[in-house]
Amino acid sequence: KKNSTTKSKASGGKLHTTAHPTWIDMIKECIVTHPEEARTGVSRPTIKKFIEIKYGIDVNASTASQLNRAITSGSEKGIFVLPKGPSGKVKLAPKVRHDAAKEV
Repeated sequence: KKNSTTKSKASGGKLHTTAHPTWIDMIKECIVTHPEEARTGVSRPTIKKFIEIKYGIDVNASTASQLNRAITSGSEKGIFVLPKGPSGKVKLAPKVRHDAAKEV
């Protein structure tokens, strides 16, 4: 009987679903909705405030860590650019133009 209870616990685990999009999508949305800061980049406090207001997520130590990991992950994937370094402002990466490369 012990084996059956451990199997049910392992297989009965449900994935945690959230009521908000992924952190990377929320950061993208914040950058897009702040066009006046798009050239220089959006600051992290602005992103945190946007997420608090729009999605009702309380930004505490754990959510701030998730935000920072999402920014780092996005910059490694080429989604974001960090013009002032790893702890500075965040910009969307410029879109690569394939048409211009083909014409040359």
